[in-house]
Amino acid sequence: MYGRLRVATLAVTLLVAASAAQGQTAMTLADVLTRARERAPQIVSARLALDEVRGRLPGASLRVQTNPELDVQTGTRQAPNSRWTDLEVGVSQRLEPGARRAARIDGANAAIAQGTADVQETTRTVLHAAARAFYRAVHARERVRLLTADEDVAAAVHTAADRRFKAGDIAVLDVNLARASLARARAEREATEALQVDALGDLKRLLAIQTDVAVQGGLDVPQSRELAADLETALQRPELRALEASVREAEADVRFGRSLGRPDYGFGVHYARESGDHILLGGLTVTLPVFSKGLDVQAIGVARATRLRAELEAARTRVQIEVRSAFDAYQHRAAAVRILETDALPGLDENEALTTRSFDVGQLGLPDLLLIRREIFDTRFQYLDALLEAAQARADLDASAGILR
Repeated sequence: MYGRLRVATLAVTLLVAASAAQGQTAMTLADVLTRARERAPQIVSARLALDEVRGRLPGASLRVQTNPELDVQTGTRQAPNSRWTDLEVGVSQRLEPGARRAARIDGANAAIAQGTADVQETTRTVLHAAARAFYRAVHARERVRLLTADEDVAAAVHTAADRRFKAGDIAVLDVNLARASLARARAEREATEALQVDALGDLKRLLAIQTDVAVQGGLDVPQSRELAADLETALQRPELRALEASVREAEADVRFGRSLGRPDYGFGVHYARESGDHILLGGLTVTLPVFSKGLDVQAIGVARATRLRAELEAARTRVQIEVRSAFDAYQHRAAAVRILETDALPGLDENEALTTRSFDVGQLGLPDLLLIRREIFDTRFQYLDALLEAAQARADLDASAGILR
């Protein structure tokens, strides 16, 4: 970056420190991402939803799914010369095949894995949005700084034009042009400050911050990336892991349906007292899965697993395309920054000082001065915009590759 930008960055850093002392929260990009992981409402909600899903596992892990049944019957028996009170008490417990419990546990674990991946996917999405909002806020802050400098130069030009008009060197038309140029600079600065407020508002909304926020840091020069590494990392994106877990859950449902075709069994103990006699019986109950064999559960599970496998394959292809597109876009954005740094930025400060001095001494007309100044500031704005686009393209690539997590 050119020297003036370094000086301005130092000035902005000092300004941010002063504002923080007055109650503002100064945040770097790392601070923003950390705060988002810890406090962003969407991420907090996703974590709480995961706790709900985890509640399935304790119940699924129980070896005995039904409670014991107690059966009590009593009545009287009468004969011509006698009368008895009969009593029958029975306790039974129904059990299920071990394969059914294993399938239920696998399904619960798959649901937990899916919920965990959903939390990570929500985190990836929120961090992506937070990074882009941070870069927009930094860009707006730097643009306000440039526009403030532009306004100062426009004010100096207007002062010089008014002085030369009073000296009879230029016409009133030039004074009016200088005044209009100053007004445009002021208006553009006000509009950009509104954009800064909007960007900071988005950042506060994402991070659930009610106090004033100031961004700290700059738009870094783009760095080189490796496509192969990004493609490999992208295969571990949370949305893909969520689909993989959904496939496992559907497969567990199929196994659960198959277990319904196996007989349940139960044990029981019965005590009876009839006509004064005491009777103790043991019992075994076995269900005969003749009609209800879980065929509907199996069919639904097979169809769901087939659909999810197709979605997973399509998602993997889509992610690979997304990463390649994001990588190519980032490369072009980085190239634009490098071109401007190499060919456009050198000499801008010197040219601005020379043109202003030339007008002040009467060597340059006001229309030519305004044209040159506009070219200088347009170049600076283009470079700042290129830095923003490169930074956001990098955030897009990080999100596509699954690096933001």
